[in-house]
Amino acid sequence: MATKPTGVQTNQGYTSTDDFITRTHVLPLLTDRTTRERLLAEHCENPIGLPGKGGKAGVQHSEELAHVIDKLRRAPMAGKYVRICVAAHRDYRIGMCTGVRGKPVKIFADSYPSEDSCEHAIFVKRVHELLASYGHKVR
Repeated sequence: MATKPTGVQTNQGYTSTDDFITRTHVLPLLTDRTTRERLLAEHCENPIGLPGKGGKAGVQHSEELAHVIDKLRRAPMAGKYVRICVAAHRDYRIGMCTGVRGKPVKIFADSYPSEDSCEHAIFVKRVHELLASYGHKVR
């Protein structure tokens, strides 16, 4: 007779906490169309953040965008999107990790002309998938 896995075995503490944070702090930002569009525009302008240089301060993401990015970073490696450089400075693609060390990344056909445009496309894709996983459709 098979026994039901325990909460420790299924990592229930982490899963429940992550779900609570998502529902209370992230989904309200993404389900409000105006806020979502503002955050997408902010990310498009500065997808990976800009470090300080030459004595000038770096450009950081807003607190709201940082909450969304932090949520997306907590996703497991299996199914996570990554940026793949096919030809430096002109051809970047989205790849999907298997979550298994040594297994090749699946590379999608769409090509992006810069690292930033590819990173933003990944972000948009992940936001839409997150919303869909909680039963929200993006209009």
